[in-house]
Amino acid sequence: MNNMLWLSAGLFLIALFTSKNRTRTRKSALIGAVFIFIYMLLSIFYIVSNYFTGEGINDAVIFHLRYGLEGSGFGDYYLIIFAVIGLLIASLAFSIFYYRLVKNDIFEHYHTLKHGISIVAFTLSLVLHPTLRFFGESLLNIIGIENPLSLQYSFSDYYKTPSLAAISENHPNLVYIFAESFEDTYFDETIFPSLVTDLRPIREQSTSFTQIKQAWGTSWTIAGMTSVMCGLPLVTPSTNADSPQGNSMSKMSTFYSGAVCMSDMLHKEGYKLIYRSGSPLEFAGVDKLYKTHQFDDIKGIKELKPLLQNASYQTPWGLYDDTLFEIAMNDFKKNSKSKQKFAMFLSTMDTHHPYGHVSKSCKTQQYKDGSNSMLNAVACSDELIAKFIKQIGESAYGKNTIIVVASDHLAMHNMAIDELMKGERRNQFMIIDPRLSHGDKIEKAGSTLDISATLLPFLGYKADIGLSRNLLSDEPSLMEEFNNIDKLLNAWSKEISRFWEFPKIEQDLVLDASKNSLQIGTTVYKFPILFRLSENLEVSPFFEVKLKFFETAKLFGYLHDYHANDAFLWVDKCARINALDPENNVSTKNKYCFALGKLGGTITKGALNAQKKFGLDVLNQTLDLSYDEANATQRRENLMKLNEK
Repeated sequence: MNNMLWLSAGLFLIALFTSKNRTRTRKSALIGAVFIFIYMLLSIFYIVSNYFTGEGINDAVIFHLRYGLEGSGFGDYYLIIFAVIGLLIASLAFSIFYYRLVKNDIFEHYHTLKHGISIVAFTLSLVLHPTLRFFGESLLNIIGIENPLSLQYSFSDYYKTPSLAAISENHPNLVYIFAESFEDTYFDETIFPSLVTDLRPIREQSTSFTQIKQAWGTSWTIAGMTSVMCGLPLVTPSTNADSPQGNSMSKMSTFYSGAVCMSDMLHKEGYKLIYRSGSPLEFAGVDKLYKTHQFDDIKGIKELKPLLQNASYQTPWGLYDDTLFEIAMNDFKKNSKSKQKFAMFLSTMDTHHPYGHVSKSCKTQQYKDGSNSMLNAVACSDELIAKFIKQIGESAYGKNTIIVVASDHLAMHNMAIDELMKGERRNQFMIIDPRLSHGDKIEKAGSTLDISATLLPFLGYKADIGLSRNLLSDEPSLMEEFNNIDKLLNAWSKEISRFWEFPKIEQDLVLDASKNSLQIGTTVYKFPILFRLSENLEVSPFFEVKLKFFETAKLFGYLHDYHANDAFLWVDKCARINALDPENNVSTKNKYCFALGKLGGTITKGALNAQKKFGLDVLNQTLDLSYDEANATQRRENLMKLNEK
């Protein structure tokens, strides 16, 4: 647990002890109770985040809160869900108890010194709280304060414009296995004796990389995939001033559309791109990542479920791995028979935190006495992955296939976390090339950012791609070059977030009522949607986010915070749009209406019953509208009334 949290908690206890029975009025007691409840909420949020990440609140937590939790294996977390509910109730009860401690006797002896100590201690407990510190640092990014590191080391000096050049006439097929949380530490015999037995001899015959550390922005599944594909950490667009949204991206139609990734390059070289996953494709925008970057054939549990003999044979996270590998083997054979080159990427699920799940077909159903469910799952996964590799190698197509086994990220909090923490935590990364007669162990420090530039030469290409470096070359990786790589990547977050490439309006903007969508060029957004329009018609999109166990963030809440002179386009339910100007209502017979204008200026409203186009002339006129702060204030009050409903 973060040392700052312990220090903050100690100061919080001092504040409670010195304030007990010493509030003079009901008002001061109420203020104290509210602040106590806020402190408890901040602490619960941190503790729960730390349970999942092992490192407190990080970008993985924020990404999933913004993107949504659809597809999560909530069945594995019922205990933590009940615990959180219990803590929330206890926090509320404690705050009420504190409030009721107030003394009505204003002549009661009052200790000024203790009162001062209480205020100072509580203030410091908040200032030092790791939750507030994290959001404070994020706020600096949002308001555009430059990180000194980004000024010292320019992102453009280290980012390599993607390019690909053939270095061989032989371009084999690729099978890439994202082994869920199956980090290199599980191979450590001093910690996990005889746990990984089937993959060990395979690794010894492969080109294996033993120092793949975890970099900032790569520590969860979609982020790990993004780092491998694009040579970039995953930065959400709401962490920078140029795109100030702070909510879900689940309605984005593209994912890092400004980046050129490994799959984009392979597609141009004639490779067919295939993705198979046992989990829902919608989870965290996985489908959008692969669709944006030229994958031809993408299937998750919904698409693969009809192939199951037993539809109930699945985990809370999706398909068991034995099912996935059986389907993948059939796909491998089918695609190998064609003359087209292909690259197939798989995502396993059995070793997903917190408990892991053991496929029924595994001969090894348990590790040691079987008391640790996660280690049972690792032992099973070791067997299944090794079996799949051998099946490919023994097939008629094995000699023309490169196989990669790599963890998507380090394991998060699971049943084996205490043992894992005893080791040198590293990601797994091995390349199995049938053309090589012996294995090679590479101890050069790198991260998952370096995988694409390292892998592509095995496919017959030399590549420059983002922040990726070939770990088999003499060029230093960023992990080697910088001791503070995480801080540096964080400092570059503003530049990296631009790869989301929010579009500039350069032609008609189209609202389509039949498809509930808004289109700018080739980019499509689903209703409801809120756009802030910049002076050159670049858009910053805001979306509603629906999270299980959390309240939905409504668009009018974001619009409420706009400046009077901010031009916007808002598409939402007609009743909400009408709140901007209740005296000029639009018919609510239609599901969606639009509002175009400025919060402090003229606003044009209308119902969407067919296709509606806004030309550049209309949008530019909107930017030139005059405004009045009084109008904006009134409209903010109207929007607040919506929130009360």
